[in-house]
Amino acid sequence: MKFFFLYSFLNFLGFSIYLQSCPTNEEKELQEVIKDIDSLLSENPTESNIIPDISVKMGSSNGKYINESNTHLLIFGGGYSPSGNQVSLESNVKYFYKIRERIGLKNAKAFTFFADGKDNARDLQFFDPSYSVPKINAVLAELFGKPQSIRYQYRSNQLNPNGASSLSSIDNWFKQRKKALYPETNLIYFTGHGGKGATKTPHDTTAYLWSNAKLKVSDFVKKLDQLPQRQSTILIMVQCYSGGFANILFKDGDPKKELSQHPRAGFFSTIQTRVAAGCTPDIRSENYKEYSTSFWEALSGVSRTGQIITQPDYDNDGETSLMEAHSYVIIKSNTIDIPIKTSDILLRKYFPDAFSAKKDNSKETNVFKKYLPKIFKKNEGNSSSENNFRLEELSRVTLLNWAGDEEKAVFLGLSKILKLNDEIPGIEIKSLQENLKKERQAIEKKKKSEVDQKNKFRDELRKKIQKLYPEISNPHHPVTTSLISSSKKEQILELVNQNQIWQKLTQQVKKIGEFENQRFMIEKKEVKIMRIRRCMENIVLTHALLENGSSKQKAYFKRLVDLECNVPQNQ
Repeated sequence: MKFFFLYSFLNFLGFSIYLQSCPTNEEKELQEVIKDIDSLLSENPTESNIIPDISVKMGSSNGKYINESNTHLLIFGGGYSPSGNQVSLESNVKYFYKIRERIGLKNAKAFTFFADGKDNARDLQFFDPSYSVPKINAVLAELFGKPQSIRYQYRSNQLNPNGASSLSSIDNWFKQRKKALYPETNLIYFTGHGGKGATKTPHDTTAYLWSNAKLKVSDFVKKLDQLPQRQSTILIMVQCYSGGFANILFKDGDPKKELSQHPRAGFFSTIQTRVAAGCTPDIRSENYKEYSTSFWEALSGVSRTGQIITQPDYDNDGETSLMEAHSYVIIKSNTIDIPIKTSDILLRKYFPDAFSAKKDNSKETNVFKKYLPKIFKKNEGNSSSENNFRLEELSRVTLLNWAGDEEKAVFLGLSKILKLNDEIPGIEIKSLQENLKKERQAIEKKKKSEVDQKNKFRDELRKKIQKLYPEISNPHHPVTTSLISSSKKEQILELVNQNQIWQKLTQQVKKIGEFENQRFMIEKKEVKIMRIRRCMENIVLTHALLENGSSKQKAYFKRLVDLECNVPQNQ
């Protein structure tokens, strides 16, 4: 058995996980998948050479609760400016407050900092599909400006927050929290925009605050460090590059440094190198597809549109933990996101080279010495080359036997969505990924052709109009403004309609949209592939930790997982 484990684990060590991703939508099929997961979880696969389940199971709720009486909520976000403060961000905060009682946090002490705060200025951008834009404005925006933003409107946010989303507001909140005398829990929810880390510090990503202020991971950790160790902190962050904030586990937020002793955990919409889904000015809430939408509905049992949701309970303990809500998001959400949690990051801290394609196993590195058994001697015909140990050789049965309840649910759920049936899923996944990539590239090529044709029509119309009115490229020029408001606009509309060029241009725009939708559908599956591969990694790494990790590593990991498995509950 031990031989098999080491063989399978080393197969994983040599595999590179480099993939790309993107968005999508399949609601009915997904609902069927979610309904089937419970029955799939009841399967008990067996295989003669599989290591039996270990006595200590990681990843299941074990009796810890987030009690509203000693929980403090910090909700902050919104945009960095009115043009970046979409109505969906406001709606996210409204939704949280709507379901707050259902998740057992009605009476928790809450502070909300959003955009410009209580200022009456129009800080929020929205799009109303019923809003009619005069044709002349739409034409000129398509030819000389930004056709999409011409339909955006602005108003003041309706949250009546405690203050603006600013560094000073956050600092004041932390000043109060560090005075706490008793063990308490901080639940921090950020819904806004984020930025990449620098080339040399990709982990140090950014959350944007109002007036283009920046809150970096490294700066945020300094604020968290002010809190006494008797306080636990749990983050839910849904901005682009949010995964960088999972590094709150480390001193200065740097994964190269030692682990912090403060109890911290978090759930993030995507990895530190990718943008996230969710920000839209569209007022129709049924179109809001982002991490926290699925996360809160899993915990509350009701969607933001009022639909009753079957809550996930993958360990069958009658409750929905934070980790189960996170797993539900990974399975259900049709977005560009690759959601992660803090324990994912910790596992990769302990095994930094586990999935590196560049690692040379021919050298007796520390990893080689630690995991290669004595029977693998260089002169016995058993090669240690990474090419002989691939992910494709790890069986479905092995993964299911090693997996905890939540990871098992993710693996089974995504396998069903992706229609994976092979006993060795890695082979099927790789083949599917390659086929999808080819299909996406073919569609992108067709789309580019249509874009080129659209641009030809656009340039032709531009020349015709500029020949009569050279000033029109400047939207603020008096001639331009007079054209829009005077009878001369009819002359322009007549000009663009000659030879049906405007009609042809709009047809091209429609074709481009259709190809973009097709690309989007394909990339949805590509994202699912990235999610299931990460799930498989987590399964292998957790098993490796439990089999070979030090007692100190196991203890830290267990404390973190326990925190992630907390259950909000009325007390």
